[in-house]
Amino acid sequence: MPEAARPNIRQGIGTLRESFRDAVSRNTAARPTVAYQCAQAHEAVRKSMVDAFKCDFPAPPPASQALLQAAPPAASAQAPARGAVPATPPPPSPEMQELAKVNAYTEVQNHLVRSHPLERQLAEYRRDNERVLKLGTKLGANAWYHFGIADFDGVIDELDKATALPGTIPEVDSQATRLLAALRELNPVLKALTRYQTTREFKEDGYKFAREQHPILVPKVEAAAKAMDAYGTALFERELARDERRMASLAEDAPARRLLATSLALRRAVQRFEALAPRSDTAPFLAALSDVSTANRQLGATFDGMNPKANSSCTGYADTVASVIGHGRDVARDIKAKADPSQPARLFNDAYNRSVRDLESCQRYENRVRPS
Repeated sequence: MPEAARPNIRQGIGTLRESFRDAVSRNTAARPTVAYQCAQAHEAVRKSMVDAFKCDFPAPPPASQALLQAAPPAASAQAPARGAVPATPPPPSPEMQELAKVNAYTEVQNHLVRSHPLERQLAEYRRDNERVLKLGTKLGANAWYHFGIADFDGVIDELDKATALPGTIPEVDSQATRLLAALRELNPVLKALTRYQTTREFKEDGYKFAREQHPILVPKVEAAAKAMDAYGTALFERELARDERRMASLAEDAPARRLLATSLALRRAVQRFEALAPRSDTAPFLAALSDVSTANRQLGATFDGMNPKANSSCTGYADTVASVIGHGRDVARDIKAKADPSQPARLFNDAYNRSVRDLESCQRYENRVRPS
């Protein structure tokens, strides 16, 4: 599995997990249905990972496998008597509709992150082809490389189904509709250029079709990339808002609240980091890092005061967050000095990815820090 995809996939799985927990916390009667949906989601993610990366992925635990083999909770355990009219199951509650739709949106986001890195592919396309297309430089026999993404058929199908689900999620629905429209605009162009590359038609027409499609392709890719970013941001902001509500419900000095506060502050800092450019004002990013530092100090003090001591994975998380802060400040220093920030930026990304893993381990092995 590509290392760059891991944190986004973990975030997607984490979002699914927290959505299930949130649904149960709001409606305990929905627990059987949520348990069944959770088992279905685990199996769907497992199959997706195996198909995409040919990697091992843990099977659902025995209890979940038993749920999948049994009838769904809404179904009747016995066949109705002859002539009897089967009872109509009650419609899903608004909470369950919202949960199903958020999970579907998250699956689309995971698919995009996993196999459709549009901005990176656009940069490679420009690197490999733009000079040739503009100046007419001769390419080698098989040099034409239009794009690393053949089409968006699967994503379009998934997103179309997700947007059609009942329920309303105002902060995400509009961005999902915008993304769907952008992908439908781009998809035919990608397919045509994929055929052009596969058949080596560029050998026959001297790259005529490639040059014609270039001014059509690039704006559509840019529009789709912006829509993808807005869609991912909307899901991310919704997750932040949900965690802020959960944090507000926890006691001020509760370990779970301290951990959630640090995670929230760190994710906000990552947003500031992603907005940086070579001549950016680094003050907002540095202010966000200061907020992370404050939250992390409080978290460390909470861990130190726990009896028995907190699991080592939790103290490891606090240490990793400290590294993220340090590398982030190095990035800001280099930008201010007009130096190349690529090395500290890479270290910042690596440390943040490690912190995602450490957070998962902390919540897995230390039940005192779980928000629910």
